[in-house]
Amino acid sequence: MNTTHLPEAFLAAMRAKLGDDVDAFIEEHNNPAPVSVRINPFKCAPVFADAEKIPWATNARFLPERISFTLDPLFHAGCYYVQEASSMFLEMVLKQLLPEFKDPVILDSCAAPGGKTTHILATLAGKGLVVSNEIIPGRNKILMQNVIKWGCDNVVVTQNETSAFGKLPGMFDMLVVDAPCSGEGLFRKDKEATMEWSPDQVANCAIRQRSILNDLYPSLKQNGYLIYSTCTYEASENEEQVQRMMYEYDMELVPLNTFGTNAVNTGFGYQFYPHKCKGEGFFISVLRKKQSAKNQQGSDKTSKATAQNNFLEQFLTKATDFIPVKVKDEIFAFPSKWLNTISLLREALFVRKAGIHMGTMKGTDFIPSPELALSIHLNPETPKVALELNQALDYLRCGNISIPNLTKGWHVVTFNGFALGWIKALGNRINNYFPKEWRILHK
Repeated sequence: MNTTHLPEAFLAAMRAKLGDDVDAFIEEHNNPAPVSVRINPFKCAPVFADAEKIPWATNARFLPERISFTLDPLFHAGCYYVQEASSMFLEMVLKQLLPEFKDPVILDSCAAPGGKTTHILATLAGKGLVVSNEIIPGRNKILMQNVIKWGCDNVVVTQNETSAFGKLPGMFDMLVVDAPCSGEGLFRKDKEATMEWSPDQVANCAIRQRSILNDLYPSLKQNGYLIYSTCTYEASENEEQVQRMMYEYDMELVPLNTFGTNAVNTGFGYQFYPHKCKGEGFFISVLRKKQSAKNQQGSDKTSKATAQNNFLEQFLTKATDFIPVKVKDEIFAFPSKWLNTISLLREALFVRKAGIHMGTMKGTDFIPSPELALSIHLNPETPKVALELNQALDYLRCGNISIPNLTKGWHVVTFNGFALGWIKALGNRINNYFPKEWRILHK
């Protein structure tokens, strides 16, 4: 049995936790990790239709083997997201809580790379507003890219320390805290994580988790829910964090239906083990806030700076559902129903994305944004050009593409009917407007 990659101190702790079950746990770490994806319900691409369904997540599939996602244009079109299966249990948690809310405002506080944010958006099915936060700039860029590809308008991306959310008391109906952790549940997928693991690291993670939870608690509404999760097995990072929030803040533990996942009820949450569930190690718990809180109301300041409405009518379906906003040379479309909340968020936080970035004005020229091309609200009458696979890959590499007899002007390029981005035909040449920072480097 090849278990040399698992730290001895970790193995000792797992033997104490699992008893006779530890051999099955260790053996599972010698097997390949399952490959799983979630299909974007807003784009409805006919992908992976015959693959095994994941019982606890709608539109999710296990793949028989890992494919080259980087060389699949539909991956870049936001038609699906590659995500670890156990963590997709968040959907079943949300479905147990959402019936209480008409249009919930949800904070995904540690959001990169975007799996939980896009999953929340899919589960909300167009309702509510998601605030997706990531403080580390490099990780925030990846989060932004994945959120933009998903194509929704009811999401705000922020880049703030969790302490900043103290400026927004009672703002959120739900807090989703997928906390930074020691990562033991991903040892099978990430052998390097085992090299970084130590008891000191576990202790440091527990301190950081405590700080994050303390920072965020005031922003949760009365009777709102805290969904806390990690990808580790440590009690100090899991159950003890939940117990502390119950004791210090008088929060109420919420029982969950685990839908046949074989998750273990630990008394203060639910632990997924790779030898019991077809997925990696994962812990999740839900607490309800009982203490009253002052709930925030937004202002209408953002609506004062507006762009011309014809941009919205030209490029968006249901343009009347949006408010056009011009910030310097950038034009945005904010969802009308969330204008007050977005205004409040922009006053309190560093906001990287809100609504739909339509594009940029350069003099009298309008340069449409990649975000607009990928939006599920893009007007279907927008001029489009279909690309073959090799052309699509050249486009995604920011290379030159040739399309004879193309009418001058802006066109959305598509693959199998799904938008990838913009080109501009100039008669004798075509300019590729795929973002250079997104380009694929694989040949």
